[in-house]
Amino acid sequence: MTATTTRQETVPLTFGGFEFAGRIVRGGGRLAPIVLVGGAFQHKDAWGRVERDLLGHADVITVDLPGWGAADRLPPGYGVDFLAGALGHLLDQVAPEPVHVVGASYGSGVAHRWAQLRPERVRRLLLVGTMTHVTGRLRRRIARSVELAEQGRHAEFTAEVLDLMLSRAPDVRRQAAVRRCLNSLVSAMTGADIAKYLDNTRRLLDHPGDDGRVLPVPVLVTTGEHDPLTTPVLSRAAAARCADARFTAIHGADHLVHLERPAEVVDLALRFFAGEPLSGLPYCTPVEHVVCGVAR
Repeated sequence: MTATTTRQETVPLTFGGFEFAGRIVRGGGRLAPIVLVGGAFQHKDAWGRVERDLLGHADVITVDLPGWGAADRLPPGYGVDFLAGALGHLLDQVAPEPVHVVGASYGSGVAHRWAQLRPERVRRLLLVGTMTHVTGRLRRRIARSVELAEQGRHAEFTAEVLDLMLSRAPDVRRQAAVRRCLNSLVSAMTGADIAKYLDNTRRLLDHPGDDGRVLPVPVLVTTGEHDPLTTPVLSRAAAARCADARFTAIHGADHLVHLERPAEVVDLALRFFAGEPLSGLPYCTPVEHVVCGVAR
């Protein structure tokens, strides 16, 4: 057993009749607990180096919400508010004090919504690869992935998912390795995995999960500079809907920035959560302070 496994606890829970699980790893340090809410192909044990490097500074909480990982399948009629409620149910059990939250990709919408509903429970919120809503060409591309999965055209489905998430820009770090990893992951999806993907993607398309209220907590939005899914333009627009937000794009990365540049993601997160300056960082664009639509 590793040092991490000896310090971790899995917390089985039920919310609204659906079983799911959280996981807390004791890391100590001076920061409040850091909650990681991952993307559509990510489960609570899959944060790798990001989790490891955060543990020197805080306890880390991860989760398989209903519809994720080993949790129960969640029909698409349940919206983002339900998932935010499930996240809150976990955190009320394991971390009743205010926490720092990282929401990545699909999980960014859940983290954002929970922060809207429970702002008093959030110290700071980091959103990695996010957008306010899915429209136009991107909506058609995502809907196309659903169609291919429904028709059992798995090779085409895999290619579509990879093209949605990964850029072919020559300066993306670890590009070949990350592409092989995602290709293997998607190619190996079981029927149950595909069903959860379909549920979650329909939920993304059908439930915006944002009632327009301005988020009052400090927010940092980031993504890879070459992200073809949640592009820098879309991510900056999401930052502009918060009362006190910052935005930056990480060099040499696309949508899977946490795999391509994990050390940089951790450094950015720790600086932000500690309230340290974010100026002059060599691995990202100059950090913009966005206040309700105005970049400074």
